Amino acid sequence: MFFAVALVVIVLDRITKSVVSASVPYGTEVPVLGQLVGITNVRNAGAAFGIAPVGPWFFFAASLVVSIALIVYVMRQPGEARANAILGLILGGALGNAFDRLINGGGVTDFINFHFWPVFNLADSAITVGVVLLLAGYVLRKPNAA
Repeated sequence: MFFAVALVVIVLDRITKSVVSASVPYGTEVPVLGQLVGITNVRNAGAAFGIAPVGPWFFFAASLVVSIALIVYVMRQPGEARANAILGLILGGALGNAFDRLINGGGVTDFINFHFWPVFNLADSAITVGVVLLLAGYVLRKPNAA
């Protein structure tokens, strides 16, 4: 489940970034839902949602380190399918953005624009949803009965 979810995220991320790059001129926006949502083709050298633009290769290296750590963790501690799927979201997002940085000189293609939030992409969404689900699972976890 871990690798399957990661692969789906990577493939969908590549497809969406390729379609946007091919059909929306760089720096322009195509409205989707009036003023609420648009598809905006921009490049981001920082972290998810344009946060912390400290250097694109730092985030490339960080993505690889996180990816390796996740793979090692899952291989050593095989968990239930749901937990592995959540970790697969994070792995897929990290590798999707790492691949984009590699082929785009350090930046990632962002395109989902809600106008009240920084522009982001599918990989950013997968990472965010994965982290939120991990945290929710930790907070909502019931202690083992003694």
